[in-house]
Amino acid sequence: MTMNKKKKISAALLAGALLMPAALPHPADAATNIKIFIDGVELKSAQPPIAQGSRTLAPLRSIFQGLNAQVNWNQKTQTITAYKGSNTIVLKIGSKAATVNGRSVTLDVPAKAIKGNTVVPLRFIGESLGQDVRWNAASQSVIITTTAELTAPSSVTARSLGQYGDGRDLQVSFTKSADEAYVDHYRLFVVKSGTPFTAAQAKSAANNYTTVLPTGANQNVTLTSRTTDSTGETLKAGQAYQVYAAAIGNNYAGGQVELSSASSAVTLSGGTAVGTATAVKAADVGDYRDGRDLTVSFAKAQDETGLSGYRVFVVRTSDAASFNLAAANAVPAQNYTTVAKGPASPSVTLTAQSRDTAGNPLQNGVPYTTFVMGVSASNTAANNTLSGGSASVTLATSGSDVSASNVALSDVSDYGDGRDLRVAFDRAANEANVSQYRVMVVKDAKAASFNINSANATTSANYTAINKTGGNLAQTLNASARDSDGDAIRNGTAYRVFVLTVGSGTSTSTNVLSGVSQPITLGGNNVGTALTPSLSDSGNSGDGRDLLVTFGRASDESSISEYRVLVVKSASASNFNLASAVSVPAANYTVLPRTGSNQSTFLNAATRDVNGEPIRNGVAYRVLVLSVGSGASNSSANFALSGASNAVTLSNGSAVAGATNVAAAVNSSTGNASDVEVTFNRSANEADVNEYRILAVPSNQSGSYNLANANAATSYTPVATTGTGPIRQALNAGSRDVNGGVISNNGSYRFFVLTVSKTGANVLSDRSNEVSLSEAGVPAATNVRTSASGPAVTVSFTPPTNAAGTAYYNVMLVPTTSAANFTVGQANAVPASSAKYSSGGNVTFTVNADRDAFNNPLQAGVQYRAFVLSVADGVRATGNALSENVNNDFSLTN
Repeated sequence: MTMNKKKKISAALLAGALLMPAALPHPADAATNIKIFIDGVELKSAQPPIAQGSRTLAPLRSIFQGLNAQVNWNQKTQTITAYKGSNTIVLKIGSKAATVNGRSVTLDVPAKAIKGNTVVPLRFIGESLGQDVRWNAASQSVIITTTAELTAPSSVTARSLGQYGDGRDLQVSFTKSADEAYVDHYRLFVVKSGTPFTAAQAKSAANNYTTVLPTGANQNVTLTSRTTDSTGETLKAGQAYQVYAAAIGNNYAGGQVELSSASSAVTLSGGTAVGTATAVKAADVGDYRDGRDLTVSFAKAQDETGLSGYRVFVVRTSDAASFNLAAANAVPAQNYTTVAKGPASPSVTLTAQSRDTAGNPLQNGVPYTTFVMGVSASNTAANNTLSGGSASVTLATSGSDVSASNVALSDVSDYGDGRDLRVAFDRAANEANVSQYRVMVVKDAKAASFNINSANATTSANYTAINKTGGNLAQTLNASARDSDGDAIRNGTAYRVFVLTVGSGTSTSTNVLSGVSQPITLGGNNVGTALTPSLSDSGNSGDGRDLLVTFGRASDESSISEYRVLVVKSASASNFNLASAVSVPAANYTVLPRTGSNQSTFLNAATRDVNGEPIRNGVAYRVLVLSVGSGASNSSANFALSGASNAVTLSNGSAVAGATNVAAAVNSSTGNASDVEVTFNRSANEADVNEYRILAVPSNQSGSYNLANANAATSYTPVATTGTGPIRQALNAGSRDVNGGVISNNGSYRFFVLTVSKTGANVLSDRSNEVSLSEAGVPAATNVRTSASGPAVTVSFTPPTNAAGTAYYNVMLVPTTSAANFTVGQANAVPASSAKYSSGGNVTFTVNADRDAFNNPLQAGVQYRAFVLSVADGVRATGNALSENVNNDFSLTN
């Protein structure tokens, strides 16, 4: 008999029983002989059932509480709301109107309150609750039997998506329970096909299932890579499974569990791992002290069909034991090297920029182990494969006996320049192939990144060359010594020193860099010494106005208050010392304030020599410069005296004829001074010309640049007077401007030519046209191609034939609608998260997972165009280059 038929019969019996006449003395007498039983248990209540006319009224609250229903009372509206499962009943005291699950019903008699209890016709209770209600006339009892309310899910289906070979491939759908008001949650159990599974097992299982919360709708769930079957084993390809769905009851269902039938069997078929590289070998093949020394070879996978390529990882041997596929998949692109599939014997030599998996540049002395990962063409990390590790290899320079060692430093004086720094080191054990040693002074803050490449690139002005002697070496640097950046060595700056051992060959690959010294900071309470001045007869006044004095400032002027220019008769100069200089009265010297720059000045008509005599023609003079300290003491510690200048005898000679028609041109784009060629017409009479000096002046200083500045300049390009006709002079890469700065592409310049006289005054030309250096650029990649398949696209390209200045490539996708105006400037601004790193190999993008050049997620159905940005290494080139805008458009699908 069905439940609906049973309910109808019960309702009919109940109606008949309630319609029987009752001999009652009053309309609302207590029906003391009526009892109520719920599932065989008598319902006790403070208010017993009563008879109302021909109807029996039963206590509502007691019955609902007996059935585990909720009852809410609204005092203000005199309304009772009762909830049980999916049923909601609303009725009001004294009203025949009520609602059941939003449907209006009319009571035979209204609900009423008796001693705080609400009573209603028993027929209303039976209809509202949907329970089995029977009347037993013999025992004068109402028998209520609760019905089952929790039902199992149905129509469970499972299908394989065929992509990953794990739980992500298993998609489960099922029809929800008929009434989810009794469902706390669902549990999905995956069992090996043919394995029995029961509701008792579902109820007692502590884990190994997937929880699904009710939503009011049928469910469609894709499992995860960590999903296990009922025995705790991770789901895998090749195994047949069936799925059960269990409804777990809430409090209303008393914790009941209802289990569905099993789904049809399904076998996971996707996610077959790709082939694995084997026989990985690593070899030290060079002496660069970086990644260029390391070559990695391996045997390719036997079947490369499912491969998109390989990735080579360099792992510190100390970390190799824990390096697994998960770790390899997590390594960022800049820390591995891609290798294309196809060659019979794959091999790759790494680059100077190559890093280990921790992101550290490769270097000598560190043991490394290499691994090769086969990358799945499905772009699924779980399907990649990892080789075994190679034998450990430690990079080392061939013949370590050709390197200087034990570099030590000491502060030996108080000049405030290179003369304070003494460098000692042990010679190479084998000097047979050593040409010379170069002492490199490096700021401590930059020492960690200073390597063999940095040392080989250091210009001759910025190191001190020392010839081999057969013994260990020690040398005090000179006053003009500079650090590797070209800055003068000075007090207060922390330095470290390297020694580059230069091989006798012509290739820099034979050079070897020592270890670094301890740090040193020069100090001392010294007064800086001006550089030895130069003196010239630059006029025809017959007095001090003819003397042009030029000198370099002290390297550290912090303790200097002024300079004093002292003119000494040449015959007395050898006996003129610091004590003599300090005792010269104020009338007999010229005071110059410190300016922070080198100085050049003409003396005046009233200038006298140190003996108090006026400056005049026919007398040979030398000049010295006294640095005066800021202290009040008149002791020698508060002064410093320069060396004596060249001797000059004033005469009434005329100035030399100067160079004319100075012009400058930029003829190349290496990004340094070697791009510049200066042309000018030589002096009309070179008999009195000693040399020409080409002076590079920043354009913003050229308007006020004069002869005094030119005579004081220490940075220039000398040009001899040999030859005939106009002079054409190309500058060298390390040429500097008049301020001592390296000529670069960071500004514009004008050029002057100083004609230096043998006997008379020098002459300065007019300034040239303005020029600016071009940025040294790398060549662009070519032949950019795309191959799209479903949600993924692979981008390939041809690297330039000469990629010497290229560090790496950034591959990016641009919506076709924006591609026509996409520039190298925009490409330079693309963040790393919106481009793919490549060392020359193919890269793959995936819809939704990757982003376009404007940082928007890739979308299905949108047309994109691929570009490749060649990124300069900042040493051999500084300008990036963008590939040609060609139609390689494609779109992706989900």
